[in-house]
Amino acid sequence: MLEKIIKLKEQGLTIKQIAEKVESTEGKVKYAWSKYRKSLTESNTAPTETATTPKPKKKKAGVTVSASKENEIVPALTAIPSLERDAFGMATHYEDDIMHAIVQSPTSVYVYWELSELSRKMLETHYHASFDSFRKELRIIDVTLRDYEKGEANRTYQFELPEMTNTWFVRPLMPNTTYIIEWGIQTIDGDFLPVLRSKPVETPRDEPVMDGRFAEVVARWQYGELEQPEWVEVLRPYSYFDRVR
Repeated sequence: MLEKIIKLKEQGLTIKQIAEKVESTEGKVKYAWSKYRKSLTESNTAPTETATTPKPKKKKAGVTVSASKENEIVPALTAIPSLERDAFGMATHYEDDIMHAIVQSPTSVYVYWELSELSRKMLETHYHASFDSFRKELRIIDVTLRDYEKGEANRTYQFELPEMTNTWFVRPLMPNTTYIIEWGIQTIDGDFLPVLRSKPVETPRDEPVMDGRFAEVVARWQYGELEQPEWVEVLRPYSYFDRVR
């Protein structure tokens, strides 16, 4: 089942969609995928062991160093790659797969993302190509009143990104609309493969909300000008027992 999960995940399917494909639960699929990702990370950072050269026994202040201690295999310390930092000492990246969308105005959204080195290597291994050779794209998805997890969307469009880009202002957008932003690559077949996805964001309205037709009469009632609101139409409440009598 793991091989099928990996294959479907590389095609851009979500955990929920994969669970339906393999006829399993989302929890089992998520556990298998997390375990697979963890095994890849451990294989890349596994420490190597080197044997130390035996040394003769030494005596110091009446203390004897045993031969077993001298011949111990000491694991070599692997160098942890330091994060790149800017002029202010802040890390420029954190080796994680993230994508965030922040609303700037009713017609614009600011997006930034980061792709880990592990994910880059996985893409290169799967497509047998260097990461720089991929065409990177952003896909803008209007999901207003839609369930995107079920594949529902009002409309989508995508465009190519320049190289060495991890931020973008998306505009113009529609006010009072819910969007999801995806970052991905174009496959050899010309299809869009989503790799990163933001959470849904909603652009605000660009004009005041219009009052309803009952706003004026309700306001007069609130300020004490009327004992009760002047509804346009008043229906007499009745029950089944009223009709029986």
